[in-house]
Amino acid sequence: MNQEVVYLTKEGNALMQQELEKVEKILYEEIPEKLKASKLNGGDLRENKEYMYLQSQQEYYEREARRLQSILERAEILSDQAIVKDAIGIGTRFILQDLTLKESGSFTLVSPAEVDLDNGKISVASPVGRLLLGKKEGDHVTAKLPWGTSRFRVIAINR
Repeated sequence: MNQEVVYLTKEGNALMQQELEKVEKILYEEIPEKLKASKLNGGDLRENKEYMYLQSQQEYYEREARRLQSILERAEILSDQAIVKDAIGIGTRFILQDLTLKESGSFTLVSPAEVDLDNGKISVASPVGRLLLGKKEGDHVTAKLPWGTSRFRVIAINR
């Protein structure tokens, strides 16, 4: 198993803890109850589709719990002081302008474990994330993306 350190923001760590609690509740409370009920009501277990489905769900949640536990065990939580103020790094919030599309957006650079594109959290391991690492306000980057080349400018950096 990979024992590489995973850098997390305080917020990302809290969200992963909550997700682990949710997964463990499903795994250790909800699924066993449903399995028991299905076993009692379903007759032959080899033909009980609900029971087989619940077993597959149980396997999925076991894997997810192990994945989250592994991340949290290897996590190094970035303090506010560790987040650089004047350059983009993990945990930095910034406004980025796509010079090709003439659109701007607010983003946070995070570790791959915290990615949430719907909330503007982009991975430091992504093509754009790697290019932005260490950039300052006013810097430009050009990224080769699957749909073509895009140019970006760092408008502002926040904590």
